[in-house]
Amino acid sequence: MIIAADAVYFVFVQPKSWPLKKVLIVDDEEDILFLLKSYLSKRYEVATVLSCEHGLEIFYSFKPDLVLLDVNVGTSDGRVMCKTIKAQAEYRHIPVILISAHRDNLLEYANYGATSVMEKPFNFPKVLATIQSHLGK
Repeated sequence: MIIAADAVYFVFVQPKSWPLKKVLIVDDEEDILFLLKSYLSKRYEVATVLSCEHGLEIFYSFKPDLVLLDVNVGTSDGRVMCKTIKAQAEYRHIPVILISAHRDNLLEYANYGATSVMEKPFNFPKVLATIQSHLGK
């Protein structure tokens, strides 16, 4: 039996140095930002910001793969930020998940281009599952 000396076998191993998917979280509640970042940074590169104005700046520089965006961000309106992102062809593909404590308005948020909506308060496994459904595992 002869075995070719030039046989090549490929084994795919994902290097640890591969970049993580990026998630931008915009919320005016520092506790929520801290908790979400702590929970999600095990799987994603996470940036947080306290306002929509700075959120758009960070969005353009950070280039996230997904945005978690509160509807009421202090005096800002997350729906407007969502609409701004979705109005630009080069960013339209990026999932934007609107989060809100106002349960009655969740369905109307799709009118602003939201990919998905979540109700506050939320549980972390559900947040992770929603993000994974948009970004893959």
